[in-house]
Formats: sequence, C-alpha cells, structure tokens
Amino acid sequence: MTLPIYVQGAWFLGAALFIFGLKGMSSPASARKGIIIAGYGMLVAIAATFLIPGLQNLALMAQALALGGSAAWISGKKVKMTDMPQMVAIYNGMGGGAAAAIAAIEFAKGDAHSLATTVLAVIGALIGAVSFTGSSRKPIACRRRMRSMSCSP
Repeated sequence: MTLPIYVQGAWFLGAALFIFGLKGMSSPASARKGIIIAGYGMLVAIAATFLIPGLQNLALMAQALALGGSAAWISGKKVKMTDMPQMVAIYNGMGGGAAAAIAAIEFAKGDAHSLATTVLAVIGALIGAVSFTGSSRKPIACRRRMRSMSCSP
C-alpha cells in the first residue's frame, strides 16, 4: 500500500519536529520549549495517521488515544518531581514494549516481507524488548537507591 504524499510529508514533518523537540529537552533552559515542539510533532503525525484513506478501527484508535492521553495527563500532574525518573522509565518501557508487540503482530499475520523490512522489524523488536525489560527494572532500582544516591544510569 502506497501512502498519499500528504501523509508521508506530515509524518516527515512530525518526525523533524519531534527530533528538534528532543534536542530542546537536552537543557533545562529550553526543556519547556522542546516539549511543546515535540508535542506539535506528535500532533501532526497522529492527525496524518487519521487521514490515511481506507483506515479501519478509527473509533478504537480515538478511544485508545483518549485513554492513553488522559492517563498520561493525570499521572503527569500527580507524580512528584522526585518520582519523575521512574515515571519516565515506565513510559519509555511502554514505548519499547509497544514497538516489540507491533513487530510481533506484523510477523504473525504471515505476509511476505522483503529482507530489509524483516531485518529492520527484527532489530526494532529486539531494541523495543530490551528497552521494555530495562525500563521495567529502572523504577525498582531507583526506589532502592533513592535514599542514598541519584537514579541516573
């Protein structure tokens, strides 16, 4: 399936904004601006995804987006600043686990894939699984070390 050029362009723009946002988050002075830029990038990418012709399960996607966004908003408001490293680790792990799950589901469909697609999907699944596993351990390790030292890796 070839995606329309407007979807591809919007995804490219979203990825660029997301990368610039991450760069902005590297300094406390520009972190707020970086978060806003990355947020706009994610908004552009999500909006473009909903514009793919023939896309199914739009209601399910909207419900998942609303549920996940609400949970993130509430947890972001309620979690203490001293517990932010653990929350970030949990979110990072969920992203990695999602990447691994998506790769597994795509392969379970049984469709034929090119060698490049297969290699990239396997690498993505492995990185996602490692991220999920490592990030699942991080909150526990941070809690143990919180009294005496930093949670930094």
